[in-house]
Amino acid sequence: MKPNVTRRGLLAVLALAAAVAAVPSPGGAAAATADAPYESAAQCAACHQPIHTYWAESEHSRAATKPSYLAALSAAVEGAKDKEAARKSCVWCHAPTALASGDYALQRPVTREGVTCDFCHTVADVDLANHERPFDLRPGKVKRGPLEYARSSHHETAYSALHKASPLLCAACHEYANANGVPVLSTYSEWTSGPYPARGQTCQECHMPLVPGATVKEGLDPTQRRINLHRMVGGASASRVAGGLELRFQSVEVGAASADVQVLVTNASVGHSAPGGLSTKSLVLAVGVDTGSGELANRREKTYRRELLDAAGRPLATAEDLFLKAASVGDDTRLKQKEARAERFTVPLPENWKAIVARIEYRDASDPKAPKTILVAEQRRERGR
Repeated sequence: MKPNVTRRGLLAVLALAAAVAAVPSPGGAAAATADAPYESAAQCAACHQPIHTYWAESEHSRAATKPSYLAALSAAVEGAKDKEAARKSCVWCHAPTALASGDYALQRPVTREGVTCDFCHTVADVDLANHERPFDLRPGKVKRGPLEYARSSHHETAYSALHKASPLLCAACHEYANANGVPVLSTYSEWTSGPYPARGQTCQECHMPLVPGATVKEGLDPTQRRINLHRMVGGASASRVAGGLELRFQSVEVGAASADVQVLVTNASVGHSAPGGLSTKSLVLAVGVDTGSGELANRREKTYRRELLDAAGRPLATAEDLFLKAASVGDDTRLKQKEARAERFTVPLPENWKAIVARIEYRDASDPKAPKTILVAEQRRERGR
């Protein structure tokens, strides 16, 4: 199902994408003035180059400029009764500097940086009860972070427990109920309902792990040689998903024409239901046979996902519809934290079969024009074993 984008809306998306591409990398006094009260990521990169490099590779840096997002934004605004409210509800998570600047039209360079450095590092607190403005915004010279004794000659610094290990900083955007009260995003509440809060395991531990690197070029103790990975890896990373899931054969009974296959798939260490995020994402458990053709023959599937339904009970498929039209939650077959699920399949066996194969695949249909499927894990049972 594709976004219902009219010709006028599509032209608006293309014009905005062209404007984004034409804007030079922000930086310097002119950009700082135009983007007040926030500084550009390029200014942060002057001292924090390794962190900036990782951030530039992240979905956060592209949150406000991805063509699929711009198309969904256009469709959401056109399909909404209150167009201004619809635009704001989409933009303030994808380009949160707009909360302070009011630039919901994405005109300023720093707004188009998406979830940018200076926004996150000037948030003082988060109040999830304030649905329209959960962040306590303090843009200015004081930059907040997880280091207790950080010093800088370029700006003031403040230690922040919020940045050190609080999922609230993530929850403000990754927990969202629409106007109908339907939880379109429930990542934070899923985490709180699982075993990880009691263990002190937070979002940052998985999605921003410590990696080798210098925090700044100068000004810190030279023994500081680890930084948080600002690439914020999630479901789009096969290694990140694979690290949280386990797949194994429980039994394989081979008959004359078919095999009875039982596999166990486990959400071993994902901090929320798997898959997380929007309902455009799913996990697929596939079992079939390798015949040497390169394809998985006689494929049998089991899909794990959450359905959101419109007022008529029909499943919704696009991001804009999830936010605007979701009226209830349908089937939720996702794997909860620490849940192990045994699945059984009967797989026909051609004469030339070489192995029985079980796979976990991650599917992302957030962009209906370019859905992605990523192989996460695979197990094989060779013929004759």
